[in-house]
Amino acid sequence: MCGIVGILAPGQSSQSLTQQMKSMRRGLKHRGPDGRGSFIAKGVALGHTRLAIIDLEATGQQPLTNETGDLHLVANGEIYNYRQLRSELQDKGHRFRSHSDSEVVLHLYEEYGDECLQHIDGMFAFALWDERRHRLLLARDRFGVKPLYVAQQGDVLLFASEMTALLESGGITQEIDPQALYTYVAFSYVPAQMCIFKGVQKVLPAERMMWEDGRLTRQIYWTPKPVQVPLNRAQAGEALIERLEASVQAHSVADVPVAAFLSGGVDSSTIVAMARRHNHLQTFCVAFTETERNEAPIAKEISSHLGTEHHEVTVPLNPVDLLSKIVNSMDEPFGDSSALPTFAVCEAARQVAKVVLSGDGGDEVFGGYTGRYRVAGMQAVVPFPKSVAGILRRLPPWRSGRRSSLPEMLDLAVLPDAERFVLERQVTTIQDRFSLFGPTSAVKYEKELQQIPGEAIRQATDWHPVHRALWIDIATTLPDDMLTKVDRMSMAHGLEVRVPLLDHRLVEFSLSLPSSWLVSPWPVQGKRLLREVAAPLLPAGILNRPKQGFCVPMNTWLKDFYFSIFDDVCLTQNSEIGKHIDLEALKDLRQGPRTGKNGADLYGCLVLELWLRRLKGQPSIQPMEIL
Repeated sequence: MCGIVGILAPGQSSQSLTQQMKSMRRGLKHRGPDGRGSFIAKGVALGHTRLAIIDLEATGQQPLTNETGDLHLVANGEIYNYRQLRSELQDKGHRFRSHSDSEVVLHLYEEYGDECLQHIDGMFAFALWDERRHRLLLARDRFGVKPLYVAQQGDVLLFASEMTALLESGGITQEIDPQALYTYVAFSYVPAQMCIFKGVQKVLPAERMMWEDGRLTRQIYWTPKPVQVPLNRAQAGEALIERLEASVQAHSVADVPVAAFLSGGVDSSTIVAMARRHNHLQTFCVAFTETERNEAPIAKEISSHLGTEHHEVTVPLNPVDLLSKIVNSMDEPFGDSSALPTFAVCEAARQVAKVVLSGDGGDEVFGGYTGRYRVAGMQAVVPFPKSVAGILRRLPPWRSGRRSSLPEMLDLAVLPDAERFVLERQVTTIQDRFSLFGPTSAVKYEKELQQIPGEAIRQATDWHPVHRALWIDIATTLPDDMLTKVDRMSMAHGLEVRVPLLDHRLVEFSLSLPSSWLVSPWPVQGKRLLREVAAPLLPAGILNRPKQGFCVPMNTWLKDFYFSIFDDVCLTQNSEIGKHIDLEALKDLRQGPRTGKNGADLYGCLVLELWLRRLKGQPSIQPMEIL
């Protein structure tokens, strides 16, 4: 894992480009502590910071150059099928200068041009400068595991792995985009179609950008295609096992030891079980002693069953100190509170490992969010969900409110996908947003929220509702929230996290399965096929546990730690957040009843205030408040 930066500025001197590039590269030192490199030519500068995982010798340093010296590459990520590609390319006469996995990209481009991306399996963001054609190719992996930001200013183009590096260029105005800020308050993250700063774009998952003659063009190079799957469920399970093993084995290739995160969940446990078949494996679980949920004993049981060398790291969390650290690791505001434990587990794992396998993506690929996907399943099987919900509400025990939220789910099943997308993900209500931003602004910005999943919905118009719901998550919330969190929190420590469940062949296989093999509305069960193939590998009874998220007791932390900070920094007349939203409305939100709320609304606002303060060079939390 690495960091990349670049500048295309016709007419700018080499000395000026060098200084600007070095400033940008310094902002990415945490992403690549093992080395740095640069390429400077007329009007072009590429920079790289390296975290050495494959080809640890100096031959793996970037930028990489082809045999004829007219192609130059900086890349962040890992190409998992590079050995196979290298052999095929050598058979075609290509000569390699290093053992780096990234070098195959240069030769694939020589062979296939922009279509080289169709041959790559991996997580990556790269920039390839074609000196002969004076053309730049930027690309991001299919699922957006690795980030890439772009800013165009006239005939100048800047790009970097993180926003922080773009700011270091001195060429970006720190003007907040009001739509992006509104969307953040709604969802607690900034989606890929937006950026918190005006004038900055993100390369989307599975997108390539081409810069030529001062013009930037964009293309999506991959969407999932249906594949043939066995009609027999048992045979489908066997096929899934083969694909899982192939992906885990490919993701385990490295010149440093590969470890794994291990919780009590089916995703990480399945990956560990597969990886353990081929290698000695170290596993990591963090026990958060001050939280209400502790999966460490279950992880220990699974580790013992699988025979891994297990590390249980007990972290007595200081929630204020941890909050300060994660805000300093964010290039955009990010209010998903699961970043707090993610930061802690990555910090602990980096003490003894450089690469870890993770189960991220399993919920979105195999149907783990049973509430969300159960609603989608109801769309397909309940003819008149609104009427059924009305009948249920007149019957005990739903009438008394002591039963499940089935009527509410049926109400959601009536809604169009875009409208339901907002309701299922929002951390503030529409009433809250109208109060915080005012009716005029809210009406304008609210329309854009439903546009976020628009492309994913169009791609899946004719799909089964469950498959469509899965794809909407894979194309939006997964890269914008979950993978952003993992990338920023892991790279803050120079730790590479790999996600074997996001192999595109696995995803296409899952989306081609009958929906009932993934999610069942009655009985309520998610990841059905994955659970079936994992059950023989794991201790008996482990998979019968209810699903737990990687979360913290936010309401308790708000009450005991964060509310006092919130009041001091958010509710004062000189607050930064008060320049963007109505402070009286924020005070009402703060003083309102907390019953039934998970604290995500106020936590997100607190993070936003601290991030804005950091942007202005102000201390986010006073030292006395950390004590």
